[in-house]
Amino acid sequence: MPEAPGESPLDAAGLRVGSVELLGERFSIIKAGSSEAVRASGFGSPNSLAYAVFGRRSELLETQELDEADAALAAVRAFDDGDPSLLEAIDVHQDGTELRRAMWRAARLVEPGTLASYGDVATIAGHPRAARAAASACGACLVGLFVPVHRIVRASGKLAGHADDIAVRQALIDHERAMGMRG
Repeated sequence: MPEAPGESPLDAAGLRVGSVELLGERFSIIKAGSSEAVRASGFGSPNSLAYAVFGRRSELLETQELDEADAALAAVRAFDDGDPSLLEAIDVHQDGTELRRAMWRAARLVEPGTLASYGDVATIAGHPRAARAAASACGACLVGLFVPVHRIVRASGKLAGHADDIAVRQALIDHERAMGMRG
């Protein structure tokens, strides 16, 4: 469950951006400078993802394309083909409090094809009374898929979030189950 230590937005000499098809849609990945850590990922515009991490500064940073052989792009392609195992080896970096980072690390432990509640994630993270903090961390996650917050649900078993987000999360869960993914 790698996470790149000590990196901040100021370390970014430029952005490296790549996209791959996932579930028939464009899925983008953002990396900063020479780091291999994924800083943002998700469906939609790479510009929007970069802005979410770096704010207005993202508009000023030099942008380069990720190599087609990039490990993060390959991991997403493998996931689309039914193999989630490569996602676990990809370094990620998100700014946040130690509690939030603990929740993200815990979410990475939820096996493909399974669901866990926010309370479960909080317990795995060592903070069993912090289900709301787990929900907040999942909602703030900028490296979706690599931190599989789509597998995290309310205690009732229902998905939470905005309507579009719920549809994407359900599609990812359905894909994992249809492909027989198990950790």
